[in-house]
Amino acid sequence: MKFFTWKVKLGIILLISAFLIYELAFLLFDHNKVFFYIIIDLAFIPIDILIITLVIEGIISSKEKETFLEKLDMILGVFFSEIGTDFLAKFSQTNKCEGTIQQKLCNIGNWEDDEYKVFLKKLKEKTYRSDLRIPQNEKHLFFEDVKETLTEKREFLMRLLENPNLFEKDSFSNLLLAIFHLDDELERRTTLDNIPDTDSDHLIRDIERVYCRLIYEWVNYLYYLKDRHPYIFSIVVRTNPFDKSSDIYVRE
Repeated sequence: MKFFTWKVKLGIILLISAFLIYELAFLLFDHNKVFFYIIIDLAFIPIDILIITLVIEGIISSKEKETFLEKLDMILGVFFSEIGTDFLAKFSQTNKCEGTIQQKLCNIGNWEDDEYKVFLKKLKEKTYRSDLRIPQNEKHLFFEDVKETLTEKREFLMRLLENPNLFEKDSFSNLLLAIFHLDDELERRTTLDNIPDTDSDHLIRDIERVYCRLIYEWVNYLYYLKDRHPYIFSIVVRTNPFDKSSDIYVRE
């Protein structure tokens, strides 16, 4: 009974209608002319298929992609509100590399499209480097703070994995993988006080991996918002984690 859906019913009705129309044509007109027009109609079938495949399918795919990007946009917005922006600000404070990334990103609200593309390309090519340095007497506090944040947000991050849309975006999936690895590293250590320098260096490299991937996703997210959702773009720029003078209040 499930097979007998409205599509099947519609197909039967259309076939019967076509048969009746052709039968009427045979009765009213010359048979040779009717056969001629049947062959002409058959000749148009490949063209109809071509139009449906290339044009209509393209329109449907475009709409599906737009819907996917909208959903992903909402997920990324929640991610940065919950944990991403906080981590970017926290990690940037320890970045002591000359010509740091945050100096470049302070003015991201005024970038043109080409600047986004160039920056994202350079990030992929690892042109920009980071050098996270934490004073020796502050390392355990820094690690504990990161660990506490990850523990608090673990359920939220786990729920992100349940969303199939995220697996369509490899870069974000890799970011989540890096975050979960860092969480696992910190969680397995019973203490983060007085750990060997080699171990703290290992943890800092794990944090740098998360940091670089966070920056890529944040810039890519802003690039998407810039023209499509200027009101969301505005609040993200006003709370720019790379700009120490930024604040939520609208000044202009």
